Amino acid sequence: MIRCISAEEAKAFPFSNDAEEITFKKLRQLLDAPEVLCLSDGKDLLFARTGPDRPAWIYTRKGISDETLCELAVSLCVLREARNLAGVIGRASLVRYLELALPFPTQRRLPLTAYLCEKPNVFAAEGERVHASQLNPAVCGELLAELGEQAREPIPESERLAAGQRFCESPLAYGWCINGTTVALLRMTEQEDGLAYINNVVTDAKHRGHGYGKALVGSVVQDVYERGKRTMLYADTSYPASNALYRAVGFAEAGRLIGFDFV
Repeated sequence: MIRCISAEEAKAFPFSNDAEEITFKKLRQLLDAPEVLCLSDGKDLLFARTGPDRPAWIYTRKGISDETLCELAVSLCVLREARNLAGVIGRASLVRYLELALPFPTQRRLPLTAYLCEKPNVFAAEGERVHASQLNPAVCGELLAELGEQAREPIPESERLAAGQRFCESPLAYGWCINGTTVALLRMTEQEDGLAYINNVVTDAKHRGHGYGKALVGSVVQDVYERGKRTMLYADTSYPASNALYRAVGFAEAGRLIGFDFV
């Protein structure tokens, strides 16, 4: 029987070190968000999502039963209407099964590549890294809106200032600034498993191509490395520039995820 569980219950689930590692780690990252909805069958943490109109991140161990998959599909149909569920993201075989099982049209999301950095390369660029608490929330909100458009998760204009304020209040968020102008942003979280996660990276469209994003990412990941941790992030596979940036900093591909949006 699939049921809703708390984030605390979800965090207690054991992790089996198989091919689903990248999905599980992303899902664990989501459990620290202010709003979270988790479903479980008692053996697996089937999905977690945060905020309105967000996709579900699904984690299951290998060998999940057809009965549980069918029940999950039914749950997704109900939650699509009741909780404004936007779509599904997970390992390819599971997502393809759900695409066939769900009785309404879907639109395939761009694939995500998971990257892991053991030891970073650091790059110099004009400007300096600044903690988010020193940045202008309105400017940060507009930059985050640029990122939202790229990720097909737009931020309404009425919500951008609040998004910028939340960014500036994040303890592990930074900007790259040139003479007081914020040209790039980065936000991350850290977990107890020796990993730090980069959640958001964006460079202002007017300032791309000068290495500001690469300098910001490299400097933050270097701090993580000096604390004895590794850094992980997820990037849209279809954006060659950002993927090239991460590889230049020292990230190596750790796996891929696919998803779909409800239409």
